[in-house]
Amino acid sequence: MRKFIVILFLVLSSSLYAQENSGQKGWAATFAPALIPISQPGLGIQPGIEYRFNDRFSLLAEIAIPVNKKNSKDSSELNKQYLRFKTEIRYSLLTKSKKGHYYTGLQVSSSQRRFTNVGGFYYDERHTDSVYYYDKASINSPVTTVSVQFGSIITKGRFAVDVFAGIGARFIHTTISDIENPVRSVIMSADGLNLTASYSYRGNIVMFHFNGGIRFMWHFYEFKRPRK
Repeated sequence: MRKFIVILFLVLSSSLYAQENSGQKGWAATFAPALIPISQPGLGIQPGIEYRFNDRFSLLAEIAIPVNKKNSKDSSELNKQYLRFKTEIRYSLLTKSKKGHYYTGLQVSSSQRRFTNVGGFYYDERHTDSVYYYDKASINSPVTTVSVQFGSIITKGRFAVDVFAGIGARFIHTTISDIENPVRSVIMSADGLNLTASYSYRGNIVMFHFNGGIRFMWHFYEFKRPRK
């Protein structure tokens, strides 16, 4: 899967350089808030850079870093380590608007997450009602996502606000080690809505992926919207 992603981006990048270098080009700095998907999502920051090749194509790269690393007294997740890299190739749509423009893109992200879980459980198989409960275990659960993105960029001089959303697939591989006192049992369901964390499934799983949010941008050149 990762080899396919690398090859895809190399092909797309080559096609960008092969195009006629018409229109504007330059760098932009970006910043967005981020959610850290370990138990109840924590908070993070997501700085990045964008390079515009011409009026239509640009490449965005970002990194997400947690900001609340301290463990709360009632937290069952300890020693959290998380880092996410994200790359997106964008195609800007021509517009008649004087305030902004739309774009579509292909995004790939790779996340590393490691932590110690206390008083948890895991499924050894995906479709079963039995789980292994444990007192403590080490979780290593990297995530790769691939998604099609859609967004609208509203500009004011060199400053811009990017409102975006995307849908795709999430590929998760979870390794559980150093398990203390594992006990196999039938899953105990609590009242209300219960969402099982993706790292509670041992091995490989594929899940639906959705993302959305807002991003702030500052262009280091005189940015002009792609006009019809």
